[in-house]
Amino acid sequence: MDALRLAAEAGDAGAMSDLGATYTLGSEGLPQDDAEAFRWFTRSADAGWSLAKLNLAGCYRDGRGCDVDDARAMALYVEAASNPSDPAACDAMERIGEAYRTGTCGVTVDHAEAARWFRRGAEAGSVECAYRRGVCLATGEGVAANAAREWKSARGASDGFMTRKGEVGAWA
Repeated sequence: MDALRLAAEAGDAGAMSDLGATYTLGSEGLPQDDAEAFRWFTRSADAGWSLAKLNLAGCYRDGRGCDVDDARAMALYVEAASNPSDPAACDAMERIGEAYRTGTCGVTVDHAEAARWFRRGAEAGSVECAYRRGVCLATGEGVAANAAREWKSARGASDGFMTRKGEVGAWA
């Protein structure tokens, strides 16, 4: 813990983010302290660390260590989502999509926008976004009617495409 604190105090953005997470959880011998977590996430996010932006957005969304600020939370989610090759981006895209799906985080319900964010996350490699995108396609929520029909048609075609062991896949 001493090495982490020293690195964080020396300006290592990753260490600052990790120290914030440690305070969030109250682990590694540190007390659970939302205000201290918020402080470290802010420093790390200001240094450009995407994971800290994601965690700081959660603080603003839930009022952990700060007042609730939906607009600031959404802005941080969008910043964290801006680089699809960053692992934190997929989580941010999922949270943005969920905000639009449910009308939280200061945005109104917009199923089409939610589906777009889930698609972006799925394309970036997020299993969670791929699942949520699949739900959109299966239910037709936020997607064009023809996309939902095509998905259902493809799914129906695969239902009869079984191996001898009853598994979906290539003919054995």
